[in-house]
Amino acid sequence: MSHEARKGALYNYLNLFLITVAGMFLTPFIVHRMGSAQYGLYTLAGAIVPYLMLLDMGMGKTITRYVAHYRAHRDAEGESQFLTTATHIYGIITVVLLVCGACLYYCSDKIWSERFTPDELESVRKMIVVIVAAHVVIIPGNAFTAICNGCGKFAFPRILQPIKYLIRIVCVVALLQWGYKAVALIALEMVLNMGMVAATMVYVKRNIGRKHILSSHHMAYKPIVQYSGWIALYASTCALQWNAGQIVAGMQFDASTVGVAGIGIMIGNMYGYFAETINRMTLPHASRLIKKNPSDDEITQSMSEMGRIIAIVQMGVLSAFALFGDTFVRLWVGKEYSNAYIIALIVMIAWMVQLCQDYGNALLEAKGKVRTIAIINFIAIFVGVVLSYYTAQQWGVIGLTGSLACGTIAATIAGNIYYHHRLGLKTGRYFAQVYGKLLATTMACAMALLILKHCIADSDSWLWLIIGIVTYIALYATTTYCCVLTQRERQLLKDNVQRKQA
Repeated sequence: MSHEARKGALYNYLNLFLITVAGMFLTPFIVHRMGSAQYGLYTLAGAIVPYLMLLDMGMGKTITRYVAHYRAHRDAEGESQFLTTATHIYGIITVVLLVCGACLYYCSDKIWSERFTPDELESVRKMIVVIVAAHVVIIPGNAFTAICNGCGKFAFPRILQPIKYLIRIVCVVALLQWGYKAVALIALEMVLNMGMVAATMVYVKRNIGRKHILSSHHMAYKPIVQYSGWIALYASTCALQWNAGQIVAGMQFDASTVGVAGIGIMIGNMYGYFAETINRMTLPHASRLIKKNPSDDEITQSMSEMGRIIAIVQMGVLSAFALFGDTFVRLWVGKEYSNAYIIALIVMIAWMVQLCQDYGNALLEAKGKVRTIAIINFIAIFVGVVLSYYTAQQWGVIGLTGSLACGTIAATIAGNIYYHHRLGLKTGRYFAQVYGKLLATTMACAMALLILKHCIADSDSWLWLIIGIVTYIALYATTTYCCVLTQRERQLLKDNVQRKQA
């Protein structure tokens, strides 16, 4: 791994740490200062952002790929022609963004007027204007980060993330202390994102840009659009998977209920971040494996080894949250958000297997076979979103989340069938190797802690919650090390610890 890549990975983990730790303390402060209704509006506006980012149409990763290609071949003219074409495409995207923003603004009455008060609806309109106006700069501006990635300059864009988050913490506290609400916090977020775009643009011009970045000629649009199209489909699937819950909740329930859904989905998304930090680094390993033209047994063994690493961590987090999450949510944000525990638990359970199998997608990407899996995932998730609108009417926010979860589970099942046919994955052996001993061990640990938890008189306090979580983590880690890890995995763990100590 290059020096830039190592620094980029370090900054990614630093950002994850800040999001997790600061979020633990900042979220209750935001909830109580803003109130449940304003917090619901804030999370609703936050859920709109990923859908506007879909208008990027996969151009970010496309720019990274093409810039890397032209730099490797020292083709300055080809790079300039490509960037000229990308600029034209971003011009079209900007027009589409403004049209979509105007439609959303003028349709807001029809979408939310039955559930929101006039003041709340006015706040939503203001936030839409702020978000759309900011993304006129942010979406094209993300091309500068993509150029950095294509040139192997990973560190600078990633060090901006924790810096931005630290500034955000200070500003959020100040704004809430001064009495500002959801609109101000959304405006702050957009200003910080535009600041990151400006800083990255200056960095590119000073450290990367050539004399003539753009050309008087452009390359064909078709190959760029074709390549970016499947990336955009993947991105739309990710945006639909859980963020749709807040959008649908806003169409069916009042602002306070949207806030409850937002808390639950946020906790579920944080669960996904742990696996994502590992999954982001699997593509090089997958590419090396595919080059060897591996057998079905080698594919199954490789996916099992990668899946076990993630599953042990994810199963520990899931079981700990199942045991202590209800108490944590009540103490963290209040009893009125107790349904957020059930929502988060549904998200975690539905997402568990899919997160552990993302290495399979890396293998497909290495083979250039991503189209079918992208379509499968999109159809399954989209159907889940459509069903969530109707189940929300019958069973409330829990029914809504359950439908989204069913979409994720359906995508996981279909994905396993595709892995079997395209990669040669021996599905039965994979699940036995990854989850066989792990499930039995986790259930034994959970049962032991349940018995202990019922013996504690004052279980609804921060002290007993911390004691319970620490005790469970120690029990889970010890039992997993002794009963689940293979001899080879134990030795690898010992070697890794010794290297870090040295």
